[in-house]
Amino acid sequence: MRSRKVRDGFEVTGFTGPVCPLVYLSPEGRPELVSADSGRLLRWDVDSGRLAAYFQVPENAANDVLEIKSLVLPDGLVRIAAGDEFGFCLWDGESGLLLSDAVGGDRIYQVAAGVLNDGRALFVGAGVEGVHLWEPVGGRLLSSPLQHLGDVVAVALASLTDGRSLLVTGDYEGVRRWQGEFCEATFGAGIEAPHIDMLTTANLENGRTLIVGVVEEGEAVCCWDAETGQEVRPPISMEGEFVRIAVASVSGRMRLFAAGDEVVRQWDLLSGEPVEEALPGSYVSAVSLPDGSALLATGTRDGKLTTRRLS
Repeated sequence: MRSRKVRDGFEVTGFTGPVCPLVYLSPEGRPELVSADSGRLLRWDVDSGRLAAYFQVPENAANDVLEIKSLVLPDGLVRIAAGDEFGFCLWDGESGLLLSDAVGGDRIYQVAAGVLNDGRALFVGAGVEGVHLWEPVGGRLLSSPLQHLGDVVAVALASLTDGRSLLVTGDYEGVRRWQGEFCEATFGAGIEAPHIDMLTTANLENGRTLIVGVVEEGEAVCCWDAETGQEVRPPISMEGEFVRIAVASVSGRMRLFAAGDEVVRQWDLLSGEPVEEALPGSYVSAVSLPDGSALLATGTRDGKLTTRRLS
């Protein structure tokens, strides 16, 4: 693999196939970057673009690209997690040590992470058998899979203005919200939306949280208020059947990044207006930085990883 400086970031080429990036903030507030390609995880130095560490690979690592998520625990530990056809995998974010492998024995479509209002840190996953919950220190299952009304394929965690936490799930009929110690009780009415493919959440500066979802097999991205379930604005039309999304704040405005058809496009999340130029990529990750800028990372199907700082 070869790394070189590009505009406001760096570019790495030479991956053997698709590459999925993950950017997040360390316990000290520094941006970190991990890439996943063909069952392999690598950590990169964000400033230089140099390879910093290899993660331990599961024995049954699939050739599929893992879509990874990060979680910084209240005590400063960092966890990286992913789901695959065998179950839930968990790594220590600093050492790259594999802490648990194939937990749950279920195919996991999407993983989400967060710290609930009662202080509990949690990973959740959408699986064939239902919704799974894991504790993030060692990856232990917290309960039996939560039975879902439909085939759950997407999950996210959201917070309300009063501090309560919600689990948000997506299926082929729409979005559902859950609360309770193990997210077992419904919250509000279901949000009708055709064929949810992916979910994430956006926390606004006024304390309001939005649910952002890819619908209709990648035809559009919708945005709902997490508390009321009301649609915030008309859907944004997308291009491509495989669409991945990320959100981050740039200069005080929440921005949507959507990757589809090898192109990453940007919009103002609240207004739906297009922002700046398009970038190459089929996978995307973004994180808000303390100085008001954002770090964007994109990955292509032909093996290129790129970062860019946006301000």
